[in-house]
Amino acid sequence: MSTTFRDAVFAGTIQQSLFHLRYKLLDAIHQARRSPDQARAVAAVRAMDAPLVAFTVAFNVPPAIELLSDAMARFMPDVPLVVCDNSDDPTAPPKIRAFCEAAGRVYIRLPRAPLVKKFSSRSHATALNWVLRNIIRPAGVRRFATLDHDLVPLGPANLLSHLQEQPCYGYVQRHGRSRAWYLWPGYALFDLDRIPVSKINFGTDRLLGLDTGGRMWTTLYQHMDEATFRAAPIRSGVVPGHEGEKVHHVFDDWFHIGQVSYRDANQNAVGVMRACFDADPDRLMEKTRP
Repeated sequence: MSTTFRDAVFAGTIQQSLFHLRYKLLDAIHQARRSPDQARAVAAVRAMDAPLVAFTVAFNVPPAIELLSDAMARFMPDVPLVVCDNSDDPTAPPKIRAFCEAAGRVYIRLPRAPLVKKFSSRSHATALNWVLRNIIRPAGVRRFATLDHDLVPLGPANLLSHLQEQPCYGYVQRHGRSRAWYLWPGYALFDLDRIPVSKINFGTDRLLGLDTGGRMWTTLYQHMDEATFRAAPIRSGVVPGHEGEKVHHVFDDWFHIGQVSYRDANQNAVGVMRACFDADPDRLMEKTRP
């Protein structure tokens, strides 16, 4: 069967190049936009001079940010958490900002990205790429973690130790057909002393079937030895006593509630987990075992 001009343009490497060029241009426009919190946030992060800084992208659910922050303050007080607010619900940012100011967390209201659907992987990807170019690099951060806003640490953790023997670490996702793999940026760590920042791109690669962070398959992961790469272990967990109990993922000792920005039931799970944390934080790991 013959190949038409349209087939040649909109399939294979040509299509892939066109899609990536489009996203690169849109990201460049977004990254040129400024936040009113930007200069203050860069100065605050630089002043921390921390061995590793954690960044989370907030999206519409203040209680999730509060639980992540409070649990980190208890279990890993030496790891700064920077809250990057990508909310599109106008009622959320004032609450998240007020909490961060009271808790001593750095807060940044992110500028809106052009032509991005609010509940898309692109929304998270463009937010992280903006933070990388406009906060992480200018602040001189060399090692950083990207954490989903509905993660909850269940106990003490040494994030920096995961980067002792390899330049990045986290939860690996794979695509069976393309055999490509990448780190889910809801739980990932990177060492910029060993990874050129030009290789980091949190964009999706839809043509390879890869979600947020998948763009780094081409620039980074395919050049690494998957056989020797140490990935974060994954196990099952439950929100203790939550009605309609379901199985959740736990990466190392980080519990992922999941999809709290999209489902009311999972927002309720944040409240149940919060109550468990407040009642007995040191038994949280035990209580979440299925």
